[in-house]
Amino acid sequence: MKNAKKLGLWTLVMLIFVPTFGFGNIASNAVTLGPAAIPSWLIVALLFFLPLSIMIAELASANKDKEGGLYNWIECSIGPKWAFIGTWSYFVANLFYLQMVFARIPVMISWTLFGENRFNDANAYLLPYIGMGLAIALTYIATTGVKRFSKISDLGGKLTLAVTVIFILFAVVGVLVGGQPSATAFTSGTVIPKFDAGYFSTFSWLILAVAGAEVAGTYIKDVENPKKVFPKAVIIATTFVAGAYILGSLAICLVASPELITKAGVKDAGYVVYKILAENWGLNGKIFVQMYAFILTISSVAAYVVWLESPIRAMFSEVPSGTFPNFLTKKREDGTLVNALWVQCAILLVLIIVPLAGLNNIDKFFNLLTTLSALSLAIPYIVLAAAYLTFRLKGNVPPFVMLKSKAAVIIASSVVFVLGILAFFGAGWGNIAGAKNFSEAIVPILKNYGGPVGFIIFGFFISYLTKTFSKSNIKDK
Repeated sequence: MKNAKKLGLWTLVMLIFVPTFGFGNIASNAVTLGPAAIPSWLIVALLFFLPLSIMIAELASANKDKEGGLYNWIECSIGPKWAFIGTWSYFVANLFYLQMVFARIPVMISWTLFGENRFNDANAYLLPYIGMGLAIALTYIATTGVKRFSKISDLGGKLTLAVTVIFILFAVVGVLVGGQPSATAFTSGTVIPKFDAGYFSTFSWLILAVAGAEVAGTYIKDVENPKKVFPKAVIIATTFVAGAYILGSLAICLVASPELITKAGVKDAGYVVYKILAENWGLNGKIFVQMYAFILTISSVAAYVVWLESPIRAMFSEVPSGTFPNFLTKKREDGTLVNALWVQCAILLVLIIVPLAGLNNIDKFFNLLTTLSALSLAIPYIVLAAAYLTFRLKGNVPPFVMLKSKAAVIIASSVVFVLGILAFFGAGWGNIAGAKNFSEAIVPILKNYGGPVGFIIFGFFISYLTKTFSKSNIKDK
């Protein structure tokens, strides 16, 4: 009975794949980069995602008896202070991310029910209110335990993978066998990226789009035979994600022209290309896109529940006693931090309400949150790369090892470290590059790069107050 409750290999693969992969990421970057997204995804997969996943697999195998995930992986190498910085930044980035993605689910449901997005223009004001309801509902689901919810994540992941494979196959076969011409002209000018400031900024978003291999680390104690199964699951899921992004970008370019994708926009491009593909094959485009949107809704809800719960575990489950108030670190028997989840929900509600309280430009506010999320998310990967390098150079050999030579360890961790730094500065570069002079650039610089630093300082402040309060209580007793 005990083994029956453990997470198996393919459930764990889907638990990684579902929160990491998003067809919308393919569509949104196709809007920005066009055919140049194809080699860009390949570069990101080989130089960042694969070595990062290998590091995560090795460090997870070395900490298989702990459930803190990211915190333990960093702490075992370079100490609790850097572990706190890495995990707190990850937690903050996740708050911004969750606050934004709740607006996506109503759009998915709209495509499912009506075959179109009915939250444009006049009805867009409803999204924040629906988002608040979703935040509360999904938090409640998360408090019941992600382990119980893993079956839905498993099903959603398999269905998402299936519809992605179907899209790729039908798009490629339609061109090669069906006689349908490619909607995009592939030339050296369109495929080879233009390595300018704009691309540098977009490339950073590609790097951060593959974030997710670490989310399953907090459930390693729930995995059957973690020493063997967890690393294998990470590598399989990494292969699936990388392949889906690369081949998916190619398929989108075959189905729709860059002009059409750009016209559809970031929110709706993913649905529009599915509709076009179905119509190219003589199928009912509306029904086809409704089926896709329904599957996407299931998998997305599963993904967001994982994203709600996993960073909470990473942040609060294994930190030293006294780092945070006991109210936040109190765990249920199954490891779920119910109080911390509801505090997170309250913060999310505030973040959703703020734009409704009189800000004159909600889009700018959300753009700022997006930037802060990406910048904050780059920090944990920079710290993790440094921790892994230090861990291996100290002579530690984890139970699962893929990078066997010292040279491979140094090269892989250095590349991830450098790309992480580039992602940090690149993600916030868009607003700054458009400034005419330094005085005009100073505000976005402070907002973009000062924000994550400020949140780290705020985290240390909370920890300092907690420790001070704990010491005063001890003295009083």
